[in-house]
Amino acid sequence: MAKRLTILFLMLFLIVPVMPKRVFAAEDTTIMKNVFMDAVYGGAVGALIGVGFMLLSDKPENHWNYVAYGAGGGIIAGTAIGLASATKAVAEIEGDKVSLNVPEIRTDVMKDKRDEKTEVIRTIYLLRYNF
Repeated sequence: MAKRLTILFLMLFLIVPVMPKRVFAAEDTTIMKNVFMDAVYGGAVGALIGVGFMLLSDKPENHWNYVAYGAGGGIIAGTAIGLASATKAVAEIEGDKVSLNVPEIRTDVMKDKRDEKTEVIRTIYLLRYNF
């Protein structure tokens, strides 16, 4: 029992800091939809990986728990990826509150019109200040 509580608290301490603290009302449904879809896709991929490991075992019918472990791990990983991509800047300041987040890395491909070269530009926003 103590081991389960320790694991639960450890997961909460790792997941809660990366959850988006606040979002604009217009973006709220989009962000949660993306997090949910990442969790669903992660669970599906994890379950498929679990089926693969199950089929590689000597007696596959005795190892259905591989599918459950794969799906659970995929849901956790998909949710973490969705939450991490929902934040915009490393630090956000609004009034007296400062929040630290996992930053979003944006990648843009630009084509220079003068010499027709293609550039890859990566951007990380460090600070976001709301008035």
